[in-house]
Amino acid sequence: MGYQQALEAAGAKVLNFWEFGSYQGDWVAQVECDGSVKWVKGGYGSCSGCDAFQSEFGYLDEEKPGYQKRLAEFGKSYLSDAQPLEAILKGFYETASWDSDAKEAIETLEPFLGKQLRLRKGSAK
Repeated sequence: MGYQQALEAAGAKVLNFWEFGSYQGDWVAQVECDGSVKWVKGGYGSCSGCDAFQSEFGYLDEEKPGYQKRLAEFGKSYLSDAQPLEAILKGFYETASWDSDAKEAIETLEPFLGKQLRLRKGSAK
């Protein structure tokens, strides 16, 4: 289990999910929720000290009563912070001069920005 599953437990349909980094970094999800497409960004780490999911959930929590409810609430906390793709990209632009993972994120996400703009103008191409 992880962030993607938490978003799904919260009722979102995850259209795309990326991780940028290795043992720590950022994740970005494109989700469909409440009738619209949204963008969600979070961070991850390699241990419970630097990863919110690992801090909240243990390895055997899936078997405990109430796990799905806790997972959904955890996912909702990220969905409530959904941002426009432009805002997520801005954060990566600001760190791209020293963060190679930000460069990868920009290369991955910028094509979606063009698609969003075309859809807003009424063209599905």
